[in-house]
Amino acid sequence: MGNTIDSQIYRRVFKTPGVRFSVSSRHVRPKVSIMDYLQIFYMYLDIHQIESVFGSTIFPSRLYGGRPFHPNRSLTDLHIRELEERGINISLTLTNHYFDEDAYNHTRELLERHHKAGNSVICVNDELAGRIKRDFPGYTLKASIVKQIDTIEKVERYLELYDLVVLPMDKNDDDAFLRGIKEKERIILFGNANCAYACPARTCYLMISQRQAGKPVTTACSRKQMPRLEMGNVYFDIKKFKEMGFRHFKLVPLSPGTANNALRYLNRKRNRGEKGEMTGGGREK
Repeated sequence: MGNTIDSQIYRRVFKTPGVRFSVSSRHVRPKVSIMDYLQIFYMYLDIHQIESVFGSTIFPSRLYGGRPFHPNRSLTDLHIRELEERGINISLTLTNHYFDEDAYNHTRELLERHHKAGNSVICVNDELAGRIKRDFPGYTLKASIVKQIDTIEKVERYLELYDLVVLPMDKNDDDAFLRGIKEKERIILFGNANCAYACPARTCYLMISQRQAGKPVTTACSRKQMPRLEMGNVYFDIKKFKEMGFRHFKLVPLSPGTANNALRYLNRKRNRGEKGEMTGGGREK
């Protein structure tokens, strides 16, 4: 279908020279090294291909969006230091639909803490993006997939405010649209996908924003109301996109249960090791 590829060959395609990836931290665990996490969930990449890891940090903010905020599935200070040592940046998912001064002021400490060249912020709300651009100019600003930027006119308009634009996954199949984009080096395509690829509404994003912002929830997942083609885990033809001029891609962890099992094992092992050290039992050194 479109520009998807067989799951048996994507491992070779994803190592195409010259492409860079921003990868999700959605399954990270506080006691597991972020490098172990990346090697488990993105084993088909070379680490040097990863330019950033996107998600939330343990610092709370009502401006988070995209996925529910869980501190135990967020980047810790140790994770971030590990990434910095490898030259990998972080990308903060401040993708809430809503903006207000109080939420912004409470988030300033988070923004100040990670304000440096290379780090980025993903936004949906243009007012928030404008404030960050003014107050924290060191960040790279990315327009989220949630904005549904699906026409050339929208691409050009949002590139006036944002440094990079993330396109919806379904636009990966529209070759004429992709070839018509002038500044392809400022575009981020998804390299893989799951439910959002075939979803006709993506109403869950607004639901998560409403919950995170403390507003009445007026929407939910559209699966029951709007039938869709269940595609499962999907991988796109990165090599073809690179030949078209695109070089930035986002990845979500589409790993089988074995990856989660491996992460849980490492988490339990680390917990046992800490208990052993505290009790003098000498276990799991």
